[in-house]
Amino acid sequence: MMFAKVFFANFSLLIALAYLFNLGYKYIFQHASVKIKYVLTVSVFIIAGWLVMVFGNKMAGTALLDLRFVPLIIAVLMMPNPYWIAVIGVGIGAGRLFIDYDANSWLAALNMGVLGLLGTALNIWLRQVRWRFIWKSALAVGSLNVIYPIFSTVVLYVTNTMSPYDYWIDIGVYALPIRIVFSSLLVFIIRDFQKEQIRVDELRTMNMLLRRQTRELRQAKREVEEKARELLLASKYKSEFLANMSHELKTPLNSIILLSQLIRDNDDERYEGEEVRYADLIHGAGNDLLQLINDILDLSKVEAGKMDIVFEPVSSHDLAQMLQQQFMPVADQKKIAFETVIAPNVPASLHTDALRVNQILRNLLVNAFKFTEKGSVRLSVRMEGGAPAIEPGPQGRRRIVNWNPATWMRPPARHISPQRVVFTVHDTGIGIDPDKQQVIFEAFQQEDGAINRQFGGTGLGLSISLQLAHLLGGTLTLKSEKGKGSSFMLHLPLRPPKQGGHSPQEQGT
Repeated sequence: MMFAKVFFANFSLLIALAYLFNLGYKYIFQHASVKIKYVLTVSVFIIAGWLVMVFGNKMAGTALLDLRFVPLIIAVLMMPNPYWIAVIGVGIGAGRLFIDYDANSWLAALNMGVLGLLGTALNIWLRQVRWRFIWKSALAVGSLNVIYPIFSTVVLYVTNTMSPYDYWIDIGVYALPIRIVFSSLLVFIIRDFQKEQIRVDELRTMNMLLRRQTRELRQAKREVEEKARELLLASKYKSEFLANMSHELKTPLNSIILLSQLIRDNDDERYEGEEVRYADLIHGAGNDLLQLINDILDLSKVEAGKMDIVFEPVSSHDLAQMLQQQFMPVADQKKIAFETVIAPNVPASLHTDALRVNQILRNLLVNAFKFTEKGSVRLSVRMEGGAPAIEPGPQGRRRIVNWNPATWMRPPARHISPQRVVFTVHDTGIGIDPDKQQVIFEAFQQEDGAINRQFGGTGLGLSISLQLAHLLGGTLTLKSEKGKGSSFMLHLPLRPPKQGGHSPQEQGT
């Protein structure tokens, strides 16, 4: 009964100390340096050994029943620096001298010092083997629980306090299994405290990292917002500059075009053939430059948000017929077949901006004729979900034919929505590589430099057309294959987009 009381008192004391140390480490010493934490840990281990010696059962002036070596077991399994284990053993042994100062006390202190050195060696060896914690703890608990009573037996024999036989028969046979059980339980309790503290430290570290990242993200967000404001301001200044310069350039350019036209017409026959030819070159170059200035002006207006869009009823048939009349001379000059096809289910009119739709389709047709050396160009109008059958007919004549959706190149499914009109400009020209089909919609971009040198142009037409299509609540899509022609499809709603509704980009998808 005495054994049980002593061990239970020691066990309860060690658990209480471990719990108090865990609380102090978690809430008081969490911001202390590593050295201070080591010193505190070692101090608590030594104090724990002292206290269990004080409450141990004494016989003939010698403490025989206590758990003073259990802090060493825990240190062997938990301490990352093995040399502190020797310090703990010597410290606990020194505490024995404060209880009694005699030969037994010195031998008991020497016993704990030697046990501390053995624990240091065991810690170094366990750090080199790849065992699970349960096997390491079993080895540490078993070996130190056996070595400590053996050393104690030697001390008792040397001091003639008790014979080894009497010790193991009267005390050891009961004390050894109880010590093993209590020390094992305490090891796993401390292990659980350690794992909890590791989780707390990891969470604290993660929180610190998250707070720092949050501060960095806020700072980066402020910097990005500042850069965005600067970019918007720079874009505004650029657009205003382009708009002003375009107007300033158009005034003298119109004079040059007008005068060169007068010389080229030569109504009063005052100029010679060479002068008329030069005037014709000046007139053509002036018109090209005027078109470039108009494109830049349109692009700057779209980017600055100053492009005026007027929605009104527009006849789809009249729009197609007007474009046919405008480009038939170009088709005749290049000896290319050109036709317009309107499906029978296309409404007579749709609400849109006729000027901007005409501008988009003119850009598409200009490109189609520019990049088509032979074959044909076709402008077709249909409702989404169907397409006209491709039937040859008299060159230049507008026809209405039956639809065969299975034989028509449909736009991607994400562009399909009800009540939309699709204007398709199809050509049999050079075509576009798939990896270049997005690039050509950017400003001042063409498929490659060779295209620009061979056919000319600035690359603004498609960029302006795409942005105008978005302003109209639609979108512009492309289907092309290198060497087999291209099909540009302008998708427009029958009714104008609602104010305050979806963005133009969303409406076009």
